[in-house]
Amino acid sequence: TLKALLTHHSMTSQQLIEKFFKRKITEQKNYNGEKYGAVTLLATYRRSDQRLRVDVLNALKLLPMDSNGFSDPFVHLCLEPNHIFPEVEPRCTQIKRCDLNPLFDETFEFLVSLDQCLAPGACLVITVLDHDTLMTDDFEGEAFLALEDVSGISTKEEGPSLQSETLSGQKRLPLMHPKPNEDSILKLLESRKSEREAQAFVKKRRQREKQSQEAVKS
Repeated sequence: TLKALLTHHSMTSQQLIEKFFKRKITEQKNYNGEKYGAVTLLATYRRSDQRLRVDVLNALKLLPMDSNGFSDPFVHLCLEPNHIFPEVEPRCTQIKRCDLNPLFDETFEFLVSLDQCLAPGACLVITVLDHDTLMTDDFEGEAFLALEDVSGISTKEEGPSLQSETLSGQKRLPLMHPKPNEDSILKLLESRKSEREAQAFVKKRRQREKQSQEAVKS
C-alpha cells in the first residue's frame, strides 16, 4: 500500500487521470449484475480513415427517476482522458420519453488516431441520464469501454473481416454508480490545489458521486 501511495505521489496529474480510467475499465470488466440497468452498443474502428464508429443500440432495465414511474433517458458519449482527446466533442442521443427500456439505434463517428486509442486509460465513457426540463438531469448510470478492446483497434485480432467486426463489436455493458470518497487517486488530485486540470477533473467526478445511488446507501 505504501509503495502504491509513493508511486501515485510521483505521478503527474495526467498520469493519475489515466490511472483512474484504467481502474474504471477494470472495475467495469469485473462488475456483475445489472441493478442499475445496462446499455448495448456496437463499437468498431476503421484504420483506413481513423474513424471510431459507435452505434448506440438500446438501454435496458433503467431505474425510474420520475414521479410517474418512468424516465426520459438519453445517452451521453465522451472519449476520455480529456488530455488525450482535447478536440473531440461529446455526443448525445435523442431523448426517449417515458421509457425504461429505450431503443436508440443511433450512430456516431469520432475522428481519432490509432495512437490516441491505444494511449493509457483511453476509453469511451457511456453515461445514461434522465432528462429534466427544469432541474439537473438525473444520473441513471455509467459504463467504461476500453478503446484497446474495440474491434479494429484490438491488437489481439488478426485482420478481422467486416462481418466478424460487426458480430464481435456488440457489447452489453452494465451501468455502474461510483462509491463516494473511496478513490485514492481523486483524493490525491484534490490535494493539488494549484493544478487547474486536476481540480476540474475532481469537480466533475465529485459531482457524479453526489448523483450516485451508492451515496444514498453509504
